[in-house]
Amino acid sequence: MRLVTLTGPGGVGKTRLALQVPHDLIEQFADGIAFISLAPITDSTLVLPAIAQVLGVREAGEEPLVTRLTAFLRHKQALLVLDNFEQVVEAAPLVADLLAACPELRMLATSRVRLRVSGEREYAVPPLGLVEHVAPAPLDEVAESEAARLFVERARTVREDFALTAENAPAVAAICARLDGLPLAIELAAARVKVLPPATLLSRMERRLPLLTGGGRDAPARQRTMRDAIAWSHDLLTPGEQILFRRLAVFVGGFDLEAAEAVAGGPDAPGLDVLDGICSLVDQSLLREEDDPDGEPRYRMLETAREFGLERLNASGEEATVRDRHAAWCLTLAEAAGAILWTTYDPGVVARLEAEHPNLRAALAWFAQAGDGEALLRIGATLGRFWYVAGHAREGRGWLERALALAPAAPTPARARALLNAGLLALGLGDAEAAFRDHEAAAALARELGLGEEEAVGELGQGVALQYRGEYDAAEVRFAAALPRFRQAGKGVYELATTYHLGVVAHGRGEAGRARRLWEETLAEARARGELVFVAWCLELLGLLAAEQGDLRGAAAALGERLAVGRSVLHRHHRGELLATLAVLGDACGQVEAAARLLGAAETAEAAQHFDPPVGLACARAAERLRQALGAAAYERALAAGRGQGPEAVEADARAVLDAAAASGAAETARPDPADAHGLTPRERDVLRLLVEGCSDREIAEALGLRYRTVTSYVRNILTRLDVTSRTAAATYAVRHGLV
Repeated sequence: MRLVTLTGPGGVGKTRLALQVPHDLIEQFADGIAFISLAPITDSTLVLPAIAQVLGVREAGEEPLVTRLTAFLRHKQALLVLDNFEQVVEAAPLVADLLAACPELRMLATSRVRLRVSGEREYAVPPLGLVEHVAPAPLDEVAESEAARLFVERARTVREDFALTAENAPAVAAICARLDGLPLAIELAAARVKVLPPATLLSRMERRLPLLTGGGRDAPARQRTMRDAIAWSHDLLTPGEQILFRRLAVFVGGFDLEAAEAVAGGPDAPGLDVLDGICSLVDQSLLREEDDPDGEPRYRMLETAREFGLERLNASGEEATVRDRHAAWCLTLAEAAGAILWTTYDPGVVARLEAEHPNLRAALAWFAQAGDGEALLRIGATLGRFWYVAGHAREGRGWLERALALAPAAPTPARARALLNAGLLALGLGDAEAAFRDHEAAAALARELGLGEEEAVGELGQGVALQYRGEYDAAEVRFAAALPRFRQAGKGVYELATTYHLGVVAHGRGEAGRARRLWEETLAEARARGELVFVAWCLELLGLLAAEQGDLRGAAAALGERLAVGRSVLHRHHRGELLATLAVLGDACGQVEAAARLLGAAETAEAAQHFDPPVGLACARAAERLRQALGAAAYERALAAGRGQGPEAVEADARAVLDAAAASGAAETARPDPADAHGLTPRERDVLRLLVEGCSDREIAEALGLRYRTVTSYVRNILTRLDVTSRTAAATYAVRHGLV
């Protein structure tokens, strides 16, 4: 049995069982167990991205995601638990294909319907065990039944002194029987023990919840009972709580109090206290409380209850109004967060958007359904950097393409930023041609609108796309045009990006000294600003450069720190380059088998063509050396083993490489700085750097806090020492000889 589907009505305990089975079988899966909740997803095309998100498999280039997932899972002995499959059952054939291509993979799905694919083994989850003879139901027999134990457990969460006694045991047994042993229905009923003793509760059930009634006649009996159970619980709510319940059903994946007040409250709900109402719904098990990324309370509606709530929302005639409010709240959230991410990759903001991503998807879908291209463009224009850094590049690019096509073609700032984000996401997918095209269009539009900052970002994006294509001179022209504008505007994150990529250009030209200085400068500034993304990227390339130059201890220190800072939401989808860089270090320090496995793991985590040029080129050279050292057959075996390794095994190889490099002999003597050979002082080197960037003498004076005449004197000295006659010649000489 490689695919088992747990079927049954909502509330029967499929998810509960699906969570327990892996706990009992964990030792049977060498590569671990992954739980993928499909509850927030209604689009079957997002099933494979949801699986990839949990597994850390990143989309890149034009390669189909199913191909990348197959490569990642082909040799893994793992279990995937796919929860709430019924709403995306159209994706079943894709999942079946994935299973067929991976012989050691197993899947456990929960669904209200069978997946109906070959090899599926269905298991209908039974309800909890009941007392065989409800009346007169002795205490010891009731106490031993599964259903009654759950009732007592849940009742004690709302009333600590509740106990099963000889007096109330018959009523408890009868309640469980009336609810057909369905766990969710039992929990809903038990929550009422706070105000109603079991006997009174049972009497109300006799009137409000006739057995095997409600719902469609073609629906399973337990499903009709579940609907009645929720309806009964809903009818016990106050009118204000009923309004709140149906309005909160619009949220996907949960919400916090602020969101609930914005969407479910308002002047059209007089007398409704949202906080009190939420507390009441939590007490009655219609909401569950959990913590958000900041440890603040967050609330989630049970999916069965949410489905019922949406039906009530539709019947109330206010669904469009509530969905408009929900979408407006999402747009406000996205624009506030996007304004922050425009200037800094704040990990807290990224984590918040990740938590709200299901809601943001729902808002995007609502705007698209309504044909509101302007709103769709606005929200897409703000989420691009989140989609990029959190690993949703393909999905985000799809939304932006839809928004750009649907929105009016009028030149607006939102359109300019949407084009910039589309270009950024194209870079994230390794599509340099589309990235250049989108950034070029964005820069032209920004120029037309007088948006200097956006125009500079467009120049930067064009430069990165050219860099990916190996057109280093053209890339540097773009960077040189953008950098002074970022510095003048005080846009630190873009200044960091530009100096980082100037280092990549220098490395591509073979100017190792200049590349190191640029990355060290960027790293220092990134540390000061707390920009962990650039801290990680600079550490990675400094470690790579150290490994290439034989400084194994320095490489180990840089990459060890890179490994440590790369565990946040900002980096969990960007591990491919790190693993590849560690493979280069492994080759340099003699850990050839671990290095080959790390290359395999890097291929699985991230497409090779998506690596920045320094890593891609170093990887290719290391791969050839490893093939020669191990022999072709052994190298291919190690590479295949790496592709199928689980996270713990990959971590072990990484640690082995770092330990070996750190224990190596003393680093080679550092290579002399080319600038020293020309007799340039540190201050003259600072002036030369700014001169290369195209700054005038007055701009250099302002940047360095010097007098104008002092700068002109420095420039004359530089021209003399470099034996050139013009500023342009000095800049050309400095770049060609790695002086800056």
